[in-house]
Amino acid sequence: FMPVYNGAQFVRAAVESVLDNGFSDMELVIVDDASTDDTVRVVESIRHPAVRLVRQPENLGVAATRRRGIELLRGRHVALLDQDDIAMPGRFAAQVDVLEGSGGPDIVGGAVECFGDAATVLHFPLHDGEIRAGLLFFSLPLVNPAVCMKLEPFRQRRLEYSENAGPAADYALWAAAMRAGLRFANLPQTVTRYRRHAASHSRQSQDWIVTKSAEVRREVVAILFPQMSAAEQQALVDALTRLIGGGHRWVDGVYAMSRAVALAPAVPGIAPDWLIAQLQAHLLRMVEHALSRKLIDNETLESMTDSNGDFERWRMADGGALDRAIMALVAAHA
Repeated sequence: FMPVYNGAQFVRAAVESVLDNGFSDMELVIVDDASTDDTVRVVESIRHPAVRLVRQPENLGVAATRRRGIELLRGRHVALLDQDDIAMPGRFAAQVDVLEGSGGPDIVGGAVECFGDAATVLHFPLHDGEIRAGLLFFSLPLVNPAVCMKLEPFRQRRLEYSENAGPAADYALWAAAMRAGLRFANLPQTVTRYRRHAASHSRQSQDWIVTKSAEVRREVVAILFPQMSAAEQQALVDALTRLIGGGHRWVDGVYAMSRAVALAPAVPGIAPDWLIAQLQAHLLRMVEHALSRKLIDNETLESMTDSNGDFERWRMADGGALDRAIMALVAAHA
């Protein structure tokens, strides 16, 4: 399934990467969201029996377009690709093999090669427990144009795209999948080439993405840590969404992260050690950020340790590994 809107420049390459992927038992449903450029003409010029183009008379936005596209599909699985990305050869066969395997996941992604304005390869956690834990963080463990999913949960109304989530609709879908008890996986190999360019949707709406992602992260926190108070949950969201410089919100964020570390071993279905390692890395970024701006000092950190048992236990765990890392940062900024 490929939603398109004013994608004439790149859509042919995206479509051809699907049709030439080596997987014949498929349809390619393209939903045009009322493009005003030559997107429709380009797609219509591609003569292939697998291509089915549906045109919307008015622009509904990406989330509504994805909801409609999902409803149009007739197969057992849906692979997602955006109009400016490229599916790697063999991607669909590899993902379907995993989905159809005994005890396989419901949603499978893979590594992504970024090209265009930025060139790098992004690898993600491979296993369900790590991916579930990874939904807590801004760098999501699943990338929409690299994903293939079973369609049954959509048809059972256990899963659907949320129009209210705006540009964080992908994130909201993964959170809903976790709440529904669906299983995740990522392939280690690159499955999609992700084009980075100034006109991309994600580049144009960063502030809105951050705001809407924070709303979804609040749901993820509530799923993982229902024992936390509402104030603790919001403090954890704030700490993970933006690098707060200092003050009571910074302290509340550190305490909320410490509480999450204490609760993590009892959270069902996640990889607690992986989650704690990610929280530790984020905490050290927070400390570095605040120290470099002289918004906290060692006295502040020691006072926090003395007044919060979760933070003290976290600092002293594993022979004081976190404590030593914090003290090294303090010394560097002395």
